Amino acid sequence: MAAPKIDANRGDVFEACFAAAVAARFVKRAKTKKAVLPKITVADADVVLAEIMKKGYRKDVNDVGSAVMDTVTVNVSIPKKASAFLQVRANWEKIRDLRQGAVNFANTNSRLNAQARGLSINARQDIISVLAAGTEDQKGTKADVKVQVQSPTNPKKQFRNVDYSLKVSGGEQFHQVSGLGFDKFMNIFSEMGVDVSDVSAKYEKLLTEFFDKEVYTQKYTSREDAQRSGGGDNLKKAARIVYEEAAEVMKAGLNAPGSNPVKDKFADYVIFGLSRNVRTELVKFVGAGKIKTRVADGNFRQILIENRYYVEIKPSGDPKVLIYLADADGKKTNTLVMQVRYKLEVASGKAGGQKVYKFYPRHYLEAQEGMFTI
Repeated sequence: MAAPKIDANRGDVFEACFAAAVAARFVKRAKTKKAVLPKITVADADVVLAEIMKKGYRKDVNDVGSAVMDTVTVNVSIPKKASAFLQVRANWEKIRDLRQGAVNFANTNSRLNAQARGLSINARQDIISVLAAGTEDQKGTKADVKVQVQSPTNPKKQFRNVDYSLKVSGGEQFHQVSGLGFDKFMNIFSEMGVDVSDVSAKYEKLLTEFFDKEVYTQKYTSREDAQRSGGGDNLKKAARIVYEEAAEVMKAGLNAPGSNPVKDKFADYVIFGLSRNVRTELVKFVGAGKIKTRVADGNFRQILIENRYYVEIKPSGDPKVLIYLADADGKKTNTLVMQVRYKLEVASGKAGGQKVYKFYPRHYLEAQEGMFTI
């Protein structure tokens, strides 16, 4: 059954629900040091979420068997539409699947539960901050939600803080390159170990043979005017040349068994795109309250290198390279790991006080189901 449509981005809303459930996991503690952590409920997470949307959340909670108090705080910075949606309690039933998924994660994730248990029994004052910073500057990180811990009584102690990168259906993107120019193709592919420079001249020739080279950078008064120019179709046609070259290079390198330069750089690029090389746990909401996870770290890099892949390009429409898991013989399976997708937008902007439109290509790297199962 499809989730109800809402007037907000579900990924943004999920950030707040996830932060609330994670905070609830740190607050709801066992009665004794030997007892297992009690399960949190949707109601437990909702208490936190309600406070977040009012004024922010702060809760002091005793360490188990101790008078020492830990402090749990939550700070959420999400887009205005998501915030406005969550401030209306009647809307919450429309996202029960997201709320349940966040709670399921908080109850079953071994790393989070080990951290929550350890902080609850150490008889030391800890400040546990849960940060959902979707609208804040995130250069150098791919985290949507972070858990940061510090101890006022032991300020030099180094905690292993946790980063979470969240994905919902339709929100699989983990890296992108935007803009006109062949250098953008080089950015998206060469950093992945795929050299597409051989088709540079062919690409440029197709563009310059078009009836008006300036059509690509011209500002139009409407999207319809831009589309009527024919420049969009020609840009897609030229992009397909590069994507076809990339697919051919990938076919050989990624389908080979074991390590090779193409596969090594591919693995490095995926890890960087997913995590910016900061140990990050990917959390994928797959519907009906279900969650899948994958830690982007050195172990996952090795898994990527050890597998074989089958590469193909979508035969029509916008250029798209599809990367499937291959079996031990190099044959295609039904497991789609990721895709590289070209999308041409007619983006709006302002010039001389007037609204104008221009062509704006984007290249997306998108994690698919197989990224969480290989």
